[in-house]
Amino acid sequence: MKKTFKFAALLLCMVAVAASCNKNNLEEPVPAEGKMVTLTCVISPDSRVSIDATGKTQWEVGDEIHIHTGHNRSGEATTVTLTAADISSDGKSATITFEALKPYNFASWGEGYATYYAAYPADATANPEGCYCRNYFSDTNRPLMAACDNEGVFEFHNLCGVITFSVTGDYDSYVLSGNMDETVAYGTYAVEILPGSQHYSYVSSSDPTNGTHDPKTLVSGSVTSGKTISVFLPNGTNFTQGFNIKFKKGGEIVKIAKTTTAVDVARNKLLALGDITSKLENYSAPSTDTHKSAITGATDLSSANGSANCYVLSAAGAYKIPVVKGNSSTSAGNVFGVKLIWESYNNSEEVTANSVIEQIDYDGPENYIYFKTPSTLKKGNAVIAALDSEQNVIWSWHIWIPETAITSATYSLGEKQLMDRFLGALTADMGLGLGYQWGRKDPFPGASAIASDASPMSSAGMAISVVHDDAAAPSTVAGAIANPNVLYTANNSAWYSETDDGLWSGTKTIYDPCPAGYRVPATEDVPGLFASDLSETVGWTQDNTNMCFGIGDPVTVFPLSGYVDDYSSKFGYAYVSKRVAIWSANGSGSKASAVDIRYDKDPVVHKVATPAKSRVGYIRCVAE
Repeated sequence: MKKTFKFAALLLCMVAVAASCNKNNLEEPVPAEGKMVTLTCVISPDSRVSIDATGKTQWEVGDEIHIHTGHNRSGEATTVTLTAADISSDGKSATITFEALKPYNFASWGEGYATYYAAYPADATANPEGCYCRNYFSDTNRPLMAACDNEGVFEFHNLCGVITFSVTGDYDSYVLSGNMDETVAYGTYAVEILPGSQHYSYVSSSDPTNGTHDPKTLVSGSVTSGKTISVFLPNGTNFTQGFNIKFKKGGEIVKIAKTTTAVDVARNKLLALGDITSKLENYSAPSTDTHKSAITGATDLSSANGSANCYVLSAAGAYKIPVVKGNSSTSAGNVFGVKLIWESYNNSEEVTANSVIEQIDYDGPENYIYFKTPSTLKKGNAVIAALDSEQNVIWSWHIWIPETAITSATYSLGEKQLMDRFLGALTADMGLGLGYQWGRKDPFPGASAIASDASPMSSAGMAISVVHDDAAAPSTVAGAIANPNVLYTANNSAWYSETDDGLWSGTKTIYDPCPAGYRVPATEDVPGLFASDLSETVGWTQDNTNMCFGIGDPVTVFPLSGYVDDYSSKFGYAYVSKRVAIWSANGSGSKASAVDIRYDKDPVVHKVATPAKSRVGYIRCVAE
C-alpha cells in the first residue's frame, strides 16, 4: 500500500507574476530618510499543529529574519536579529522595527502584492537580484519558513515536510537517500506567497537564481544515541520506491534501515518513524557482480557506430549503452546506480516526468546503462547518468529523439558536411537546439522559442542551477562531469580552472557532445560558416519574419536563438531573436572561437568572435 502525505496546494497565477516582472522599472515612492517600519512576526498555527515540536514553534533570542522588498538589490534588503525585548512571553510572536527599504511600496504592480517579504532562517536564503514576491533558499535540512507583510503582520508558514527518527547505538552520522536516488536536497528552492492567502507556489531550482549550492542527492547529519533526529525536505520530494537511512561510524557505513513503501513529501506534514533501532541491518557495500537490469530485450546503441556522449533514437523501445567515456573504450567507472538528470520537449510545455525516458536501470556485471522509452515515442531530449557506490555521477549521456531524420550536406560552406540542425534540435526547419559551454559534453535546455522574452526550455528531473564566480573559474572538468545539471559561469573567463584547450579538437575527443559519426567543427572545417564577415560567403539569406539566416541548396537554417552570457548568475538566454553564438572546436586559454551573428546591429554582424568559455552557445556538428 502506498503511504502518502500530501498538501493540496493551489498554484499561483504565473501570468500575474510575469506581469509584475515587467513593471520593475516603474518609479517607486522613496521613503523619508530614517523612517522606521514596525511589523509583528507570528508563526502560523498550521505550522505549529502539523509539525509539532519538530518545526519552528516559537521565536528565540538570536533568531535572524531576512526581509526584502520586491527587488533585492543593494539597499533593498535587511536582516533583523531578535532580542529578548522583541519576543512575547510565550514566544509565539515578535515585534521587529527596521528602517524602511527602497522601494517600499509596490502598489504599481496591481492588487495582491505585499510591501515586504521575509524568510527564516536568514542564513539559508539565496535571494537573487530580482526576486519579486519570492523567497529563495540555498540550504537543506532546516525548518524553512516564509512570510509576507499583510496589514502589518508577517505570518510565517512552514515550507517543508519532516521525517523524524531516533536510533540507539554507537554511530556518529547518518545519510538519508531515496532507493531510486531521488533528489532529496536542492540547489535552490523558491516559494511564492501573497498577502491574505495560504496558496503557495513551490518552485524548483530551475528558476533564475544566483544560488551557489550544487544540487545533491543525499541528506546527512550527526547522530546522538536515543535523540530524535528531524530531516526537513522540500515540498514535492517523492520517494517512488521508498528510502533508506545509512549509519556511519568513523566515516564508514556500518548499518542501514530501509523502507520500500512509496512516500510523497508535502509541506507541513510529518512522517514520524520513531525508534528504528530494531530495523537496522548490517550494511554491505553494493557490488557490481549482483545487480541485473529489469529491462529486457535492449538494443546496444554503441554496436552500430561506436560509443559517444550522445545517442540518437528514432523508434520506441529498450536500449542500453556502455559506461565508457565518450567515443573511447575507457570505462568511466563501475556503475552502482542510475539517474535521469532531466528531460525536455524542446519548448515551454510543462514536461511530465518519465514521458521521454520511461524507465532507467543498469547491469553491474556488464557495466551498461539500460533504459526504455514509452511505447509511443515522445520527441525530445534527455540526459541520463551512471552513479558510483556513493551515488555520485561518474558520467552522463545525452539521448536525442528528433522528429525528423538528421541529414548533412556541405551547404556551400566548405568541404565538410554540416549537420542540418543545431545539436539537440528536433527538426531542421527552425528547430531549437540545446545549449553548451565550450568543452563540456553535457547539454543544457536551449531557448524555448525565437522571441525576445523566451525562457529556457521546460524540463523535468534535476533542475538546472548556476554557480557563478566573478573572479575565478568556479569548477574543474571533474566537477562538471559530476554535476551535469550545474552551469558554471565566470566573468569573461573559462568555467574550468585547468588550462586545457583540448577538451574539444579537430579530431573527436571523449568530451565531444556530438553523436557517433559527427564532431564539433574546427573553424577550418566550414570556413563559410566561420567567416569574418557575412558577405564573404555567397548565398546567405536573411529571414526577418522567422528571425533566422539560411544558406545552401537545400537551405539549412540558423535561428537567432541567443546565448547565456558568461557573467550570468541565473539560467536564462539573452538576445534571443537578435543574436546567436555557435561554437567551434578551437579554444585558447579562457576564450574560444565562435560564430557571432548579430541581427540587432546595422549592418548585420557575422564574425568569428572569441567569447569566454563560460558562455552557453550552440553547436552545428560536422560529419567525421
